[in-house]
Amino acid sequence: MEKIIEVKDLTVTYENDDKPTLNSLNLDITRGEIVTVIGKSGCGKSTLLNTIAGYIEPTTGEVLLNGKPVTGPNWKLGVVFQNNALYPWLNVADNIGFGLKMRHFDKDAIDERVDTLLDQVQLTDKKKDYVFSLSGGMRQRVAIARALANQPQLVMFDESFGALDEFTRNDIHDVILDLWKSLHLTFFIITHDIDEAIKLGNRIMIMTPDKGSQLRVVENPYFNINSADIDSDYMKFKNDILTQIV
Repeated sequence: MEKIIEVKDLTVTYENDDKPTLNSLNLDITRGEIVTVIGKSGCGKSTLLNTIAGYIEPTTGEVLLNGKPVTGPNWKLGVVFQNNALYPWLNVADNIGFGLKMRHFDKDAIDERVDTLLDQVQLTDKKKDYVFSLSGGMRQRVAIARALANQPQLVMFDESFGALDEFTRNDIHDVILDLWKSLHLTFFIITHDIDEAIKLGNRIMIMTPDKGSQLRVVENPYFNINSADIDSDYMKFKNDILTQIV
């Protein structure tokens, strides 16, 4: 399998901290998979994502993208944050196309890419709307489309669905899985919700309460499970993950 990301002996220690937030952590992400990361608040999940994205410099160790060190933010790495970080003074289409505009794509290419993405996230009729007028779920769809606009190698989600109600979150899950399947994407998803981690992850990375120590990465037999199919074996799998987090 082709490795997109290699995290090698990664340690991150923040200034004035006695202990590292990430401690000698190793992880590979291969093309076409979804890795979900679960762990208690403060265990280093977001620090890991931000280091992979190039926002944080490792204290020791390294992150490789296609075999080359990540030295800063890169259009090949897309990120969707919980607060969606959209520009309220721009409409939906301009938010999605913003990164392409900064990379000096011509207008026709931007318009074509934006229209395609609007169709894929089912927001074609909201193209000219300003994002402040949208629901939370719609804003996250815009944020996802914006992250995809640059056609990144990897798209990362930092607890991006935690503020949504259950019904909207389930709709976004379906959007994520449809995009992953139809576009052959690679996703890295940080979450504090165990059921979300199981539904969305081909593999699940469990981070321990002791800061930054990776406990294990497990293959997930319940990827994209339907709620009607949840049984005692699923609950045993879920509880096994839970016992390693608390």
